[in-house]
Amino acid sequence: MDHQPRPGPDVVKPRVLRDKGGFLSPVVSVVDHEGRSAVLKDYRGKNAVTRGLLAPSLVKREFAVLRHLEGVPGIPRAYAVVEKRALLLEYIEGKTINKFKAGELPDRVFDRLCETVRAMHARGVVHLDLRQRKNILIAGDRPWVIDFANALKGRLTAKLRAVDESALLKFKQRNWPHLMTDADRDALKNHRLLRRFWIFSPRGKSVR
Repeated sequence: MDHQPRPGPDVVKPRVLRDKGGFLSPVVSVVDHEGRSAVLKDYRGKNAVTRGLLAPSLVKREFAVLRHLEGVPGIPRAYAVVEKRALLLEYIEGKTINKFKAGELPDRVFDRLCETVRAMHARGVVHLDLRQRKNILIAGDRPWVIDFANALKGRLTAKLRAVDESALLKFKQRNWPHLMTDADRDALKNHRLLRRFWIFSPRGKSVR
């Protein structure tokens, strides 16, 4: 179903957050929606193939995943699909996790991040792109997981969950190294083998 906002988002003077210009990369802007800020992921200005053939399914799928996760703390709400080729989302004012150095974030932030990912898995969703540093925002002491473009919904396998769990361990190692255990380090070694064969975001900036 095409849940279009009534009225639609006011795109007068939008603030562009991201416009990579890539084949499948939407223009991401902050817009006004019903008197509050919202994020608009917009494929309407892309090339004809993306706009006509790919965007409707990409938008529909991400919208369905986010609606399925509605109510999970740390997951933004999906407001509406706009003209089948744009997605209107809750705006989170925060900084990406890579902006913080080791020890700057309290331990409870990591605990809450783990709780969010576990709740997501419990609802049958894997993110698959958590290693991308831009996909975790920190607002106060609340972590937010964003950008579900690559997420899958359905019956999960242990290996798919392991992709997200590996990302959590990498962030733990980078931002909360004092929490790392020998078991965590062993798990990271095991995850590296899986990482070699992983196809998502091969060129993106992932956590180191």
